[in-house]
Amino acid sequence: MKVQITHELRLLASVFGGLRTFMARSGNVSDVKMGNQSGSDSDRDGILGELAFCQLMNVWPDLGLTPRSGSADCLVKNKHIDIKTTRRMNGRLLCTLKDNPDVDIYVLALLDDDSVTFAGYATKTELRQNANIIDLGHGKGYALDQNKLHKLEIK
Repeated sequence: MKVQITHELRLLASVFGGLRTFMARSGNVSDVKMGNQSGSDSDRDGILGELAFCQLMNVWPDLGLTPRSGSADCLVKNKHIDIKTTRRMNGRLLCTLKDNPDVDIYVLALLDDDSVTFAGYATKTELRQNANIIDLGHGKGYALDQNKLHKLEIK
């Protein structure tokens, strides 16, 4: 499933990504990303993936601008969703070892310059297994290859 990135979507992501970075750093929330990109790039790309997913699912994203660690990005059919966005087209679904009790499902969003493609999803239980722990050079975390993800369905 793919969502084209419009000028408006890119503008919203830029504004909310910058605000999210500012609020997190001013609130002393640790940046626990698993890659080598800057925190502000991660926040902008992340909100772009979240906005595209919410557009696809016709739900409202969590645009709260309070310093927070964890939480879900949106709610779909009473499931708390965390969207993980990467610019690597062969990227894995990743999350840190820190438990996020507010999340039921993790979704992998693949971002390029023109669109966001959703590779699939895994439940929290499926992703957070000892067999899925890996160190990609920035500390240990959980990872699932795309071929192990469930395909998204819109009903």
